[in-house]
Amino acid sequence: MTPNSTEIVEAIRRERANVEWINESMKALRQDYGGRYIAVRDREVIDADGDFDALLTRVRKLPYPESVTIEHISATEYIWLL
Repeated sequence: MTPNSTEIVEAIRRERANVEWINESMKALRQDYGGRYIAVRDREVIDADGDFDALLTRVRKLPYPESVTIEHISATEYIWLL
C-alpha cells in the first residue's frame, strides 16, 4: 500500500524529532550506548545492540517498525576541523 501525503509528512516529522533528540542527547547516549546501535521511538531508546542486523531483526518484529530510528552511537566524540 502506498502511503498518502499525510502519512509521509508524519513519518518525516517523526524521524526528524528522533534525530534531533539523539543529537541533543548525544553526550548521555555516548556514555550509555557508545559503540552500539540504538533504536529510538518517540525520543526514547527502546533497544540497543552492537550488531546492526540483530537490532534490525528485533525492530522489524515490533508494531509499527517504520516509526523507529536506528543510529550508531560512536564511543568517541569526533571533532571535524575544516
